[in-house]
Amino acid sequence: MPNREDFTEDEVKIAYGIARDVARGNLPRSAGDQLVIEKLGAKPYTAAQFTEAYPAMLDGILYKKTLSDLAVTVYVEAITAEHGLAKRALALQAVFKNIEFWEKNESVRRGRPAFRKSQRALYQMLLAASPVNFVYPDDLVWSKTHYEGAVTQVLVNRYERDPTARATAIAHYGCKCCACGFDFEAKYGELGRGFIHVHHVVDLATIGAEYQVDPIKDLRPVCPNCHAMLHTEKPSMEISALRDLIAAKTIDFRT
Repeated sequence: MPNREDFTEDEVKIAYGIARDVARGNLPRSAGDQLVIEKLGAKPYTAAQFTEAYPAMLDGILYKKTLSDLAVTVYVEAITAEHGLAKRALALQAVFKNIEFWEKNESVRRGRPAFRKSQRALYQMLLAASPVNFVYPDDLVWSKTHYEGAVTQVLVNRYERDPTARATAIAHYGCKCCACGFDFEAKYGELGRGFIHVHHVVDLATIGAEYQVDPIKDLRPVCPNCHAMLHTEKPSMEISALRDLIAAKTIDFRT
C-alpha cells in the first residue's frame, strides 16, 4: 500500500476530483475519503489529507495535514485552471499557512527552530509561476519615468510589476483591506472571494529607478476605494493616516 509520497500525478488528479466533489456537496466527506482509499489504495489518514486540503486552499485557510510536494503542485495548478488567479493566490496562502503551522509545531517539539526548506522552495517556485498581470491606480502615470521595470504602452504608461510580490503580499496579509477592513467575500460572497488590490507603500513614481520590492515591507492589500483615496495625495497618503480619517468619521460615505 503506497505512502503519501508514492502517488503519481494522475493518481493525485483523481484524489483532487474526489476532494472537489466533497467540497461541492456531491459526496459526504466520509464517502470521499473511502473512495480515495479504494481507488488509490491510500491509508485513511492520507485520504483525509487529500479531501481536507482542497476546500482550505479555495478559502486560503489553514489545512493541518501535510500534502506531498507533487500533490501541492497539482492542487494549486488545478485550482488556477478552474477558478483563476485570485483562487491561486488563496491556494498559495493556504500552503504558506500549512508550512508555518508545521514549522511552529516542529520547533516546539524539537526545542529549536525548524524550517521546511523543500516546502518553502516549492512555495516560492509556485509564486514565481503566478501569471498575474493586473493594472491598478498606482500603476498609471501620464509621463514617462524610469521605474521598477520596463514601460509597457497601454493607454498610459504602466509600471511592470513582479507578480510574485503581489501574491506574496496577499498570502501574508490576506484579502481584507488594510485601511478600512473591507472584505469582498463577506460582502459579495463567492464573487468577491480572493479579490483585493495591492498598494505600494512607497510610490513607484517617486523612486526614480529600478528597485527590489520587499512584498511584506513595501506592499499592502487595500480595497479599490481606499486605494483611490490613498492616491489623492502625491506622494500617496500613509495607510495609517487614511485609517485615522476613517476612524474619526471625517469622511461621509453616504454622500
